[in-house]
Amino acid sequence: MTYSVGDYGDMIADKVRMDPYAYALKAAVESGSVVLDIGTGTGMHALLACKFGARQVYAIEPNDAIHLARELAVENGYEDRIEFIQDISTHVTLPEKADVIVSDMRGVLPLHDRHIPDIIDARQRFLAPGGVLIPKHDIIWVSLVEAGTVYHDLTSPWDYPYGISMLSAQHFALNDWSDENPFAFSKRSLLTEPQVWAEIDYSTVESPEVDPARIVQPATRAGIAHGLLMWFDGEIAEGIQVFNGPGADKAAKVYGCGFFPLLEPVQIVKGDTIRLDIRSRYLRGQYSWNWHTRIHSGDNPQSTKANFEQSSDIETASGSAVLHDSVQNFKPSRSEQGEVGYFILGKMDGHHSINEIARLARAQFPLRFKTLQEAQFFVNELSQDFCA
Repeated sequence: MTYSVGDYGDMIADKVRMDPYAYALKAAVESGSVVLDIGTGTGMHALLACKFGARQVYAIEPNDAIHLARELAVENGYEDRIEFIQDISTHVTLPEKADVIVSDMRGVLPLHDRHIPDIIDARQRFLAPGGVLIPKHDIIWVSLVEAGTVYHDLTSPWDYPYGISMLSAQHFALNDWSDENPFAFSKRSLLTEPQVWAEIDYSTVESPEVDPARIVQPATRAGIAHGLLMWFDGEIAEGIQVFNGPGADKAAKVYGCGFFPLLEPVQIVKGDTIRLDIRSRYLRGQYSWNWHTRIHSGDNPQSTKANFEQSSDIETASGSAVLHDSVQNFKPSRSEQGEVGYFILGKMDGHHSINEIARLARAQFPLRFKTLQEAQFFVNELSQDFCA
């Protein structure tokens, strides 16, 4: 995802998000520390690390905002202590281990783009023994919600504009989820008690896909159900937290909440049974979502008020298959990274193990893979994306 300078400014100005990171860095960075800042943007975390005494900071960012970060390093007198690298972290090799790795590549939810795979890779390849990861831990919550205004804004553009039926478009809209301002919801919006859907411990997580809980719970009040609301609370460091859900005294604006609409509103009575099965799937750097919502009258499983199965894969499949002429006529050639991928995929013939392919790749590309573990991680990522 590409952010503007204004976007980065909003992130820095959001003190509910920024203060915990500043406190965590101050607690973790010591005189002489080596710090890795992944997704540095305009360099705020890297600059703070220098302010708190870091000997060396490696700041990685694919966005062109890194050029402004370099200027800010000069402006603050830290240019000799920060090495800026314009790339994604999985393509980078560092000359030394980091005592502290800091990042904030989440979106509305921690399951966002390459956030988790990049943290796994950085932890395995770059973190020194006993090193500190910032953030530390995230909890993802879910609740059935009443959100008439949000639902109306989502569906009304397709509700027979100028007398034209657009129900097919509305169906696509209802099979996608949206980023909503947390202040659009309050505790009164919730129709069930918030439940933990998944937890992510960044010191141990090994897969971009989490093992979610299936939710079965009673409605706590009467109302009209419009969708599911998901948000996360983050433990940035020991005892340093950020809360993002409805009813939080102060929520981080830059994160927001994820709203997953129902196919149609459902009248709820206190005591109705809500069954939620929400799944995410990670493929080629993106997450797709499936949510199955069943609502029963009281605790009677035979009396079904709603049974909705929805998937963001439906919305994704609607993308155009027609390419512009300039794209069709382009003659691509493999980059160095492409050559690495081409070699590895060629070995995935059903006869070589992950470990065997990793050893071959490291021998073929010694500058790309400094360790066998680094090669194993890369091979495993490709196998998840392209192998049956």
